Amino acid sequence: MVCSPYIIAISGGSGSGKSTVTEALIDVLPEGFAALFHEDGYYWPRSHYPDGSDVMDVDYDDPASKDLSALVADLAELKAGRCIQQPIYDYTVHDRFKDRTLRVEPRAIILFEGIHALSISGADPLIDLKVYVDTPDDLRLARRLRRDVLERERPIKSVLDQYLSAVRPAHYRYTYPAKFAADLVIADEGLPAYGTIRPSQSATKRMLAPILDRLQQDGLIKEATHL
Repeated sequence: MVCSPYIIAISGGSGSGKSTVTEALIDVLPEGFAALFHEDGYYWPRSHYPDGSDVMDVDYDDPASKDLSALVADLAELKAGRCIQQPIYDYTVHDRFKDRTLRVEPRAIILFEGIHALSISGADPLIDLKVYVDTPDDLRLARRLRRDVLERERPIKSVLDQYLSAVRPAHYRYTYPAKFAADLVIADEGLPAYGTIRPSQSATKRMLAPILDRLQQDGLIKEATHL
């Protein structure tokens, strides 16, 4: 049993490539060495809102759309070396699964990933390493357009309206300021980070290098040359 996992928070704007970095990090670490803790499971269920309210009107880029108290409590449980049952959010119906949860076990490393991972004050004392994936706005928007229009078949106007009215304002109010409190800022130079397309090995190595170096310095791994 892990007594006190090392928690890495990985944040960045929508379309920044933070999920790609997180997945790549899990791949290069020893099997079973890291566990993923994703903040999106903590979106409030429909029952949280008044009867008759339209959940499509909720600003899902605002931290208020998530049950942050439960998120922090579960993260603290993992930090204490205890398993949790994480809620699972179903994006197709904008609600949590009522009969399903995700068992997350404490590992040597917990990867806490999400747009608000560095913006939740209650989680801050639990985090050992803060990583911000810094990606230009035009690239993030291009990735979001590609995903929502080509993969989710949403109208371009709908995607742009949501981006301008909610995604962009929330990014600069909550997510972007956390960049300046991060331990590591990783610049994304335009890597593909969507669908089945993944960065080249050299590009992945460049982005993961500072994280692996820090883990080596902190005694979590012996070498930072896994790629």
